[in-house]
Order: sequence, then structure tokens, then C-alpha cells
Amino acid sequence: MRRLLFLPILLFCSGIFADQIPIPKLTHRVTDLTSTLNEEEVSNLENKLKDFEKRKGSQVVLVIIPTTGEETIEQYSIRLAEDWKIGRKTIADGVIFLVAKDDRKMRFEIGRGLEGAIPDVISKRIQLEYVRPLFKEGKYYEGIDQGIDKILGLIDGEPLPEPSSTSYESNAAPEEDQFGLYIAALVVIGIAVGFIFKKLFSLLQAGVATYAGYWVGGLLGFSLEVMLPLLVIFFILLCIIYIAAKNPGSGGGGWSGGSWSSYSSSDSGWSSSSSGDSFSGGGGDFSGGGSSSDW
Repeated sequence: MRRLLFLPILLFCSGIFADQIPIPKLTHRVTDLTSTLNEEEVSNLENKLKDFEKRKGSQVVLVIIPTTGEETIEQYSIRLAEDWKIGRKTIADGVIFLVAKDDRKMRFEIGRGLEGAIPDVISKRIQLEYVRPLFKEGKYYEGIDQGIDKILGLIDGEPLPEPSSTSYESNAAPEEDQFGLYIAALVVIGIAVGFIFKKLFSLLQAGVATYAGYWVGGLLGFSLEVMLPLLVIFFILLCIIYIAAKNPGSGGGGWSGGSWSSYSSSDSGWSSSSSGDSFSGGGGDFSGGGSSSDW
């Protein structure tokens, strides 16, 4: 009976969330879901924002979507900000330039740490005096470029901490992604090596090889903290592969006749696109500061 009473509430809540426009995935500083900008324009803006971030540390991104749906642009913008977390974590120096093209609305969402450098009244003035006139003429790239230049100029005048040499390397994946790729590569390499040598090594020989590998790593300058986890995982993989090879019927068809029957390159989680330029938010927070306007 209680479940029946909660059913209308659940249906109402699901209806609310169903009306929300999904938040796009953050992969670049310029996200255009409307094809308003051509490739050269996207590249120019991307490089400008990338160079500024490298020099100043602040993150500024552009997002162009068709519509915010049933939400106001302010509601969608803060939801986007909370998801992407643009700006450095302890400084909160991020800015989101959001354009809802079909709604003919735009907004600057200002990170908490830049609310003094970019007051709401100033960001509103940038929209009205520099961006809106060009948008009305259909010159979206020119308007966006002008608006971004004005925002970057204001941030440039703010005394912010210097960017860290290890922060926001655009060609490096986030720390979590690096760790995941590291583990995935380790597993794939361990399986491949074990598969090749599974008939050559006994468990004792695998142990000896692991122990020898530790000493070789030591001679090459690798620390115990680095080598020990690698060797332990490598040895465990060899043991698993060895046991599977000795009992081919127990694996449910995973190994057959010394070949991978259930593994393919598409299952490995690696793709050529993973090597491209990557970008992620730095953990900055937003308190709803900024301004909106239409054209």
C-alpha cells in the first residue's frame, strides 16, 4: 500500500527530470551542439582559451546549445556549472559562456573566485554592448569572440595565483583517467605475456621469473613501491592463465585451443580518439553569479 502511495510522487519527479535537457560531456573548451561555428572558428577559440588557461590558470569555456528546454537559462547554466566544475578547485576562477541559440538567450556563469573581477553589471554590459549587436546581425563567431576577449581582459587584470606546472595540461588525461589507463594497460600486457608463455612456464618458473624481474627493476632504478605492485599483479595473472590452460573446460569457453575466443580489440576499451587533446574541469565552484540577456 505504501508503494502505491509513493507512485504518484515518483511519476511526478520522473516527469520533471524528463523535461531537463541533458548536460553535454565536457571534452573541449568549445562545445557547439548547433554547428553554428565552422572548424576554423572552433579551433581559433579553442586555442585562445587554451593559451589563456596555460598562462593565467583560469578556465573559460564556451557552450552553444539549441535550447534549455523547460528550464530557464539560469537554471540550466548552474546545473552545467555544477556538473563541469570549471575553474581551479581552491580558486574557483572559471567562466562559462552559454548560448541557447534557438531561445535567443545567452549567459555568463561566473565562478565564485571571479565575482569581484567580473561583477554582474559588467558581464551584462559586455553582452548588451558587444555581443548582442553582432548576434542580431547573425555574426555569431564575431560576437562570441568579442565577448570572450572582454571576459579574458577582466580576468587578466585580476591578481590570481600562478598556474601550476602540473595543472591543466590539455594533452594529458585527468589523474583518474591516467590511473585507469595504467591499470588497463597493465592487465592487457600481463594477459598477452601470459598467453604467449603459458606453455613455457610452470608456476615455480613464473615465481622465479617474477623474483628475477624485481631485481632487474632494482638495477634499472625502479623503487620497491613501483615494482612490487606490478610484479604481484603480473604473477597473479600468470597463475590464472596457467590454471586456465590446465583446465580448459572450467572457464566456460573463455580459452580454447590456446587462443582467445571471447576477446577482441573492440573489448579492450582503447580507441584512437583517446590520444587526442583532452580537457576537464578543475573542481571550481559557482554560486549563481553572472548575468543573462537575449537578442
